[in-house]
Amino acid sequence: MCGPETPSSTPRVGARVDFSSSSGTVGNLLFLNPSAPSSSQATHVRFHQPCQANLGPSINTAEQILVSIQFVNPISPFLSPYLYVNNITTRPCSLTGDLTKPISDSGLMQQFTLCRGRGIDGTELFEMPLAKALLLSVGQDGIIGRRVSMISGGELLADGIVGFNFLPAGVSTAL
Repeated sequence: MCGPETPSSTPRVGARVDFSSSSGTVGNLLFLNPSAPSSSQATHVRFHQPCQANLGPSINTAEQILVSIQFVNPISPFLSPYLYVNNITTRPCSLTGDLTKPISDSGLMQQFTLCRGRGIDGTELFEMPLAKALLLSVGQDGIIGRRVSMISGGELLADGIVGFNFLPAGVSTAL
């Protein structure tokens, strides 16, 4: 997964978005299934903002944050949504998540609102069950590779791309 180092206290399950804005890294959003950590579907979402992160007054005072999962619409409906490289079919990033495009050029996959809370360590924490489970896979209805935006009061606070947040079986973290 791309992004900053993962603190040892952060669960290594499901999928994760590391958010950044013009002021730097602002936190991460985990998509997970607490009752089945190795599930390919996320039933809950959790936003964690480290104490030192600063999203500016908008998020630091917001009681609710709109989270939007998007996909970028193809330039033309006649273009193939797939790339063929060495006989392997892939979906280009421009059809799943592209932070260089304005949100207005993106299609909406799903939205939900997070409400403010505090973790047991005193850090900002937003957590909730999802109305509909999300598929933790690439392409089609999966959220891996999708753009995710945090919005409050109509203002874009931060963006990121969803990535896997676990180590494949058999991979050691020992140095």
